[in-house]
Amino acid sequence: MTHTTRRLFLTLAAAVLAAGALPALAQGAYPNKSLKLVVPWTAAGTVDMVARSLAERLGARLGQTVVVENRPGATGQIGSKAVATAEPDGYTLLLMSATVHTVSPNLYKAFPFDPIDDFAVVSQVVSFPYLMVVSAESPYKSVADLVAAARKDPGSISYASFGQGSAPYLISELFAMTTGTKLLHVPYKGAAPAITDVLGGRVTFFIDSIPSPLGQVRGGKLRALSVTTPQRSSTVPEVPTMAETIPGFEAIAWLGIAAPAKTPKEVVARLHAELKLIAAEPEYGAKLRAVGLDPVASESPEQFRGWLQSQKKYWGDFVQKAKIPMVD
Repeated sequence: MTHTTRRLFLTLAAAVLAAGALPALAQGAYPNKSLKLVVPWTAAGTVDMVARSLAERLGARLGQTVVVENRPGATGQIGSKAVATAEPDGYTLLLMSATVHTVSPNLYKAFPFDPIDDFAVVSQVVSFPYLMVVSAESPYKSVADLVAAARKDPGSISYASFGQGSAPYLISELFAMTTGTKLLHVPYKGAAPAITDVLGGRVTFFIDSIPSPLGQVRGGKLRALSVTTPQRSSTVPEVPTMAETIPGFEAIAWLGIAAPAKTPKEVVARLHAELKLIAAEPEYGAKLRAVGLDPVASESPEQFRGWLQSQKKYWGDFVQKAKIPMVD
């Protein structure tokens, strides 16, 4: 074999090897296997519905199955920590919540993980208000009525919650602090018994995420006095915001998507792009809005991270001002 022939042979061989490598490179592109979406709550209710709807749409866009895995426990901390310590390859995702990532960390003396820095946050996916409700037979027709009664007779106005540290408890205490009133706290083991006692007039009001009391509001058994988001809800546009009576009042329920910290930026960017497109899908949006949820997408992962930090500070400042007891 001459020198020229040998060089031509080596060039052709290299080209063949390179061509053979292309499918392997393509197979290595993200994603090339199924993904797991960890939901740190039980397999029932609104949060699980959102997770499964989102997993279906995300899987269709990525061309891979997205499996929902419910890992409840410790008010969402168990499932969240599992994702924080998972392999940062983009195949394990977390459905984040306001409770775990911006509220609860301010209530514990020692939290098992950093709620923001232990994650590569991707995007907010759902936003929805909490709804303040009273019985339809209640004499209180507005937030102003309730505030006036509470100021006139401190301790006479009661509210339901899921116990100290729960969202209904904290938002009701935020309401008390911002209005300068003293309220009576009545804890319950869940939304159903709390709503039952509001309906029966045994407790004055209840503040919970909108899907919980919405059915009774639509059925005319509960009266909605306000939503807690800065803007009115498209689901109940006739209901005023709390801020219309108490300027600056805000309590936003939300869900988001995150991966373990150190997940490659290009993977996070791909996920964000797909979630942004999903949020704009009419059929998906209509399904969520039917139960009071608004599909949303953060401008960027960086914007979402900054917003999380501001929300965590908002609740941290309140916990300190209201002197809410810390949990061991």
